[in-house]
Amino acid sequence: MKLKALSSALILTTSLGVTNPAGAVKLKTQALPTQEESEESAIISVAGVMPSAILEMTDEPGTWFKDPVDGDALVVVKPGDAVLIKMTDVNAEHTITSLIWQPGAREFPVDQDKPSSASVTVKFDKPGLYVFTCKVHPYMFGAVIVDDPATPGLDLGKEIQLITGARVPTTSDIAKKLLRTFFVVTTPALWRDYSKPTWEVKLPDIPLNLGGTQISLSALSISVPNKVFKPKVPGVGEVWVNTQFEKIAGKTKPGSATQIDVATWTIKKKVKGIETNMNHPHNMWTDRTYRYIYQTEWFDKRLTTFDRETGDTYSVVNVGQDPSHVITRPGSDVLYVAINGEDRVTKLSPGRNHNLLGSINVGEHSGPHGHWITDDGKLMVTPNALAASVSVVDLDTEKVTEIPTGGVIPIAVGIRPQGDYAYVANLLGTPPKLATMSVIDLKTKKKVQDIDLAADYDPISGKTEGPAYGLLPIQTPVSPDGKYVVTANTLSASISIIDTATNKVIKQLPCDPGAHGVEFGFKKGGGYYAYVASKFSNVLTVVDMDTLEIVGRILLADPSDPEVTGLNGFGGQGVLPLPLVFHGWLKDTLKLTGTGQLDPEVEGWLKQLTPEQKGI
Repeated sequence: MKLKALSSALILTTSLGVTNPAGAVKLKTQALPTQEESEESAIISVAGVMPSAILEMTDEPGTWFKDPVDGDALVVVKPGDAVLIKMTDVNAEHTITSLIWQPGAREFPVDQDKPSSASVTVKFDKPGLYVFTCKVHPYMFGAVIVDDPATPGLDLGKEIQLITGARVPTTSDIAKKLLRTFFVVTTPALWRDYSKPTWEVKLPDIPLNLGGTQISLSALSISVPNKVFKPKVPGVGEVWVNTQFEKIAGKTKPGSATQIDVATWTIKKKVKGIETNMNHPHNMWTDRTYRYIYQTEWFDKRLTTFDRETGDTYSVVNVGQDPSHVITRPGSDVLYVAINGEDRVTKLSPGRNHNLLGSINVGEHSGPHGHWITDDGKLMVTPNALAASVSVVDLDTEKVTEIPTGGVIPIAVGIRPQGDYAYVANLLGTPPKLATMSVIDLKTKKKVQDIDLAADYDPISGKTEGPAYGLLPIQTPVSPDGKYVVTANTLSASISIIDTATNKVIKQLPCDPGAHGVEFGFKKGGGYYAYVASKFSNVLTVVDMDTLEIVGRILLADPSDPEVTGLNGFGGQGVLPLPLVFHGWLKDTLKLTGTGQLDPEVEGWLKQLTPEQKGI
């Protein structure tokens, strides 16, 4: 009776799961699969176990795990029921991995050590909340609530077990942050839209049972004013942002690359890849002339190369499962593409068309993600998201040294311009710490420190007593002068700034839900801006590195573009400012000034740089 009543109560215009076409959502015990689905399940399920609900993994923003009946990212079942999790509309491989589960639950956690297309049938014995993710794409969320019909409220359990090994009460601040984040991430209607005056996260009045403590889901609702404003001092050049979730007319897969003129802080164009069905464009780099933009398609197998000025596509190359980041080697301009769903980095020749030059295996089941190369072009460092390690590669000999770090999902690397230390963001921390940055000595090839990004945060009470309260760090570049590391924290919706002289967090700035991409650009007259993109908002946050303050929020949505049919400006991930600020790459471009190999616009940008910015 309780599930039936909840099912009726949850038909809401502001949804709990992903909004269905009618704008409503239903949490309920799903009917048994059809005969066709049952036959498929029998082949891939545990013998004798018939699922009572299904979650399908898709490429669709928000509904990465989807109930095929209602389109929601969450299903409710009873103790003893099973759920089938399977791949459907995907172009690449994923893992099915437990992020949150009930302590003591039988046959938990669920995990796959490497991406595949395999399905999983999971049987649930303990009431409470269970959340699944993909370790390659760790914002793909789907949830199962196992509800005991005899108890009041929807059962979330007294405690939750995290993938890091931590056990926390469901009444704790960290548990509530995770719960709110789940509903925001999986509900595009709740994403932070800066074209509106206020961000409203209105959750319905649904009773929740936290191991005997009852609260309403509506208690997690928030209302925050939105403000878009431009920096007073212009930048130099332009910045590209992967608005990875935009829905585009004429193609079935999401995403675009948005180009912003930082002299005027206005959108110049969006490159959408309609003719090639560009799929989840995630990260970009360029050649030394800035003629070509190299674009990874993270939920696919492809690298796309397009013209920076016209947006015309030159080539699409299959490089491997889930290519995440791309970077070139200073001096040679050779491309290095991290193959996140495999164990390697692929090498390609530069230019509009590419020849495969080989690949570098960085370790078994490694899953390299946001790699980086030293300014002198000698070393490459890969964060191995699936292996709790980093790999240091001598690019002349291609000798690989894999360094265990103990971090959970090492996801991005920054390197000091001196080439002495690398900083590695561990998305889910280094147990028992919730959020960490590993420091790697590149001379000794050893980890020397874990910076606690949440040292000043109490996960039970939520109190903070200092600037270190970042949670779920992602991109983490080192400033061109080597002074700071700037990190985007996706759970705390904040920006951590680390002083590299002390390796301590000295400042925390507010950001947006799903804060993700960070990169540095030139400020006119001297100095640098840090540009921060967020997945679940549609602005680019601008931080002045002289004052360490937010000086602008630039809207990434273009309401005048008729080809953008939904999620306008959303999905901010990869960030590419031009000119490149890092001296290893900048010097290669500066050598071409006056030779006729650079576009006049690029020549004009370079003339605006100060001697200090040029590294002279």
